[in-house]
Amino acid sequence: MNRKIRVHQGRLGAEQFRVIRPAKPVTGAVLADKNPWFVLELDADAAFAITGLWMLAARSRHTLVHLPLRGNTPPEPSLATVTAGELDLVLSHRDLQFAPNRWKQLRHRLGAGTPHTISWNPNDVPTWDEVHELNRQARRRSSHRDRFHQRLHAHTLFMAGNAVAFRRTARYVLDMALRRPDPSHLGTYHSATVHPADGHFATPGQGIYLIRWR
Repeated sequence: MNRKIRVHQGRLGAEQFRVIRPAKPVTGAVLADKNPWFVLELDADAAFAITGLWMLAARSRHTLVHLPLRGNTPPEPSLATVTAGELDLVLSHRDLQFAPNRWKQLRHRLGAGTPHTISWNPNDVPTWDEVHELNRQARRRSSHRDRFHQRLHAHTLFMAGNAVAFRRTARYVLDMALRRPDPSHLGTYHSATVHPADGHFATPGQGIYLIRWR
């Protein structure tokens, strides 16, 4: 699958940063902090778009992937948990070691960006069997190597992880695009949550609950 993006460059002091955004806004998704969970409500088109960017973050060690979601209308407003998107989302490789408190300054220094096209194959996303095995391995290890570090700053959820962390959680997002809504649940389909107990997060706190509308 092809996905059009825009690549932005921004400088903070002596450091140059590369930021990728979708060329067209991902309008069918909202992200909110519903303590003790982050809730991502999305439709199938948004799930495909976000999965492609999720997989891009897995292989882009020197890039911030920014999904502006604040202010979006929920895909199913009458059933949603929020009236509008509360948070943006930034995905980055752990090796970049980007400090979220620098994001607001960097964001204001980004130019218009240049258009690019990325390709990704849904078949490259690990299967559920592979995901369950990776989760078991992560629960057995004390190392935080393959886990996300989450931070909330400037109305943005930052998720920093390595390739394994992004690849093994991409299946949860892709599942939102592939599964049909359950007619017995008002047009919703709820996936398994990206749960802290599965070894997804190095920092204690909130998991991510995904809700598919339509």
